Amino acid sequence: MCHYVQHCWLVLRTLAGFTLYIADFVTDVILAAEYYRNGDYYWFGLTLGFALVPQIIVNIVLAYLDGCEWYYLPLLPLGVPAKYFQVLHGLFCCKHKPEDILESREKEDQDDQEPVPRAVNHLLPLARLVGTLLESLPELCLQIYVLVRTGQLSSLEIPALKAVTMAVSFLASLYSIIEWETHFPKVVACIWGPLVFLWKIVDLSARILAFCLFASIYNVRYWVFVVIGGHWLVMAGVENYFCLYLVKGKAWMESGADVISDSNCYVQFMFNTFVVAPVDVFTWVTFGSRQRRKEQPIVNNVLMLAANIVMVLAWYFEKNIESWYDDYALVVVFGGSVASVVFQMMYFVCYRPCCACSPIEDV
Repeated sequence: MCHYVQHCWLVLRTLAGFTLYIADFVTDVILAAEYYRNGDYYWFGLTLGFALVPQIIVNIVLAYLDGCEWYYLPLLPLGVPAKYFQVLHGLFCCKHKPEDILESREKEDQDDQEPVPRAVNHLLPLARLVGTLLESLPELCLQIYVLVRTGQLSSLEIPALKAVTMAVSFLASLYSIIEWETHFPKVVACIWGPLVFLWKIVDLSARILAFCLFASIYNVRYWVFVVIGGHWLVMAGVENYFCLYLVKGKAWMESGADVISDSNCYVQFMFNTFVVAPVDVFTWVTFGSRQRRKEQPIVNNVLMLAANIVMVLAWYFEKNIESWYDDYALVVVFGGSVASVVFQMMYFVCYRPCCACSPIEDV
């Protein structure tokens, strides 16, 4: 790939990520303001909370990994935009050659990398993953729940702002997962990216729909928080117990590919509990340490499959009103949950350099 094409690709990819991140946050804030103007203070508080709280978590993670800068103050959602501006400034001013940034991606040790290559290859993928999944997916669940409860989904009278907000949230989540899954050293993006794209479309659709439909049952709607909290607590325990830092093993990936491999046990516990486990509630993504063990994805898959089926069946037999989407929703949740397990099995089979269909270069 020539220098000019590499440069254009890095600029376009960075601009796309920055645009989606900002659009996701801004549409959520605008929708929250719309709820406030309409007197829906409950929806306003939840929508704004889901938009702001993940930004605090992201800023704390970036401040730990990148040093304490003023734009990482927890109450200011400026950490990710500031890193994007740093990267774009470096690319537009040609301070970093594209090939240097691409070569840095193959290095598992992040400490000896320049700020811009490290931001492109490691910091921004992590920040986008945590920020969008902890913001966009809860936000998407909330808006679909509102559509179901108010009858707007049954009548297909979906406000344009809400439709745009949900579409941007879903696209931002997909983009963040694909960017994260293909950022690891040795992973061939053109092979792994399309598989992740298909996997996460069905996986996220089934999970989000199961949460929303279960919460729409009037007399048990608050039980959805019990399901979410239980899943989070179980996976927090599993992640910390079977983590790379507690259980040794073999993997294609060196420990330097993990973002906190050199941190003390307290930081590792906080990261697994408040970053990794909350992401597990919605979907499965690859953190570096997970290549060492198979217990985490197995437990997470069993929990998600069982919870999705129980929640959608409870909704199907307890719902008070028949709607045109009932059977379709049942098929999406059942089919998506089973398909997600199949994709996870393909992940186990293929995600090793020795496999013929592996997306990982055997170097």
